[in-house]
Amino acid sequence: MGEVTGFWNTDAVRSATPRWTVTTWNVQGSKGTDIDRVVDVLSASAPDIVLLQEVRRPQANAIASRLDMVHEWTFKHHAFFPLIGGRAEGAAILTPHGLYGRGSQVISSTRWRRWWRRRVAQWGVVRRGDHSAYRVINAHLSPHDLRAERREEADEIVAIAKRLGQAPPLIVGGDFNDHGDPEPIERLPGTEHVPSPPTNPAEAPVNVLDHVLLPADALDVELTVPDGGEQWEGVSDHLPVTVSFSMRWVTGDYAADTSN
Repeated sequence: MGEVTGFWNTDAVRSATPRWTVTTWNVQGSKGTDIDRVVDVLSASAPDIVLLQEVRRPQANAIASRLDMVHEWTFKHHAFFPLIGGRAEGAAILTPHGLYGRGSQVISSTRWRRWWRRRVAQWGVVRRGDHSAYRVINAHLSPHDLRAERREEADEIVAIAKRLGQAPPLIVGGDFNDHGDPEPIERLPGTEHVPSPPTNPAEAPVNVLDHVLLPADALDVELTVPDGGEQWEGVSDHLPVTVSFSMRWVTGDYAADTSN
């Protein structure tokens, strides 16, 4: 996969606060989500990082192509594995910038590739032309009635983050399935929770499931979630969550192994 290393010139003056935008969205690709609408929504917010859950590989390919983004898709499960590969469900990281240090890991005790309860986390480093960069972890935790499983999966993400290191700063996003259960967010590493409004069901949202967790030093944070309504029918049962923020960076380049 290729390791990613980073450094900041700590003797330099903190002179820049580049602004980043991150969107997370469970698009429920197995239900035939409207790719045109997904592309339109993402185009409007112009995110630096897109985290998708429940997306099929052909859908991720099409969305990335139409947005002129690079991406990494990760297999989660497929009821008919290894047949009809295009129907496999997975997760994807998309960005219009550079994407390095990509990886993924099963985080659930269930590892059977055909079962929907199998859970994965994927990660990568996104680096912009201004040399600011963030490591991002994309995760989809177990459903609401599986509290112990969610807790264990959050602990797996903590272990992944520790293994990957402290640089660059970490963003964690995804569908945490945590409505009424604060533990998953409380257990996740070194991040600031941006409180999200309800995101599910999209037509009349009441459940808070989808989140973006930012570095604790994030500044001027703005969160945007659509109001929902009938216009979301045929797109997804989840609303997208978009977070914009600034963060002070020291001058000097971010160094990355760009072999991946």
